[in-house]
Amino acid sequence: MTKLSMNKFINMAVSDMNRRNVMEPNFDKYPNGVNANKISFTEYDDDQLMNCPICAMSNTHITGVEVFARGEDADEHVHTTVDMGEKSTKVENVKGHGRNPSGRRDGVILSGYCESGCKFEIEIAQHKGNTFFKSNKTGVIKND
Repeated sequence: MTKLSMNKFINMAVSDMNRRNVMEPNFDKYPNGVNANKISFTEYDDDQLMNCPICAMSNTHITGVEVFARGEDADEHVHTTVDMGEKSTKVENVKGHGRNPSGRRDGVILSGYCESGCKFEIEIAQHKGNTFFKSNKTGVIKND
């Protein structure tokens, strides 16, 4: 099996999509397929700590989860949102793509923050037999 870097895979996928004049929804979120925010982990005994994808601090907190249940290329999907801060859950049927990080299948978004003040989202998406992780900076926590 040939291993591809994320950038090489994205460039190949974009090239393929451009030939077919098809662009996966949200695919252009990262200019030129490059995202400077990387998900990394720190070894801790037998476990791994997830570091902040923005500043790499290991003290992170998950505050929300969004799950997108979508049959392959289905016109609609079920979007389930759990907001831990609000202690609320919402389930809705969504036509089209919505916030689903996968253009064709299921997806997950984790929302959180680190103790240095970065707010982030981590997207998990499936595409052509691969599972991709992407992260976005969504703001900062202001300390009073």
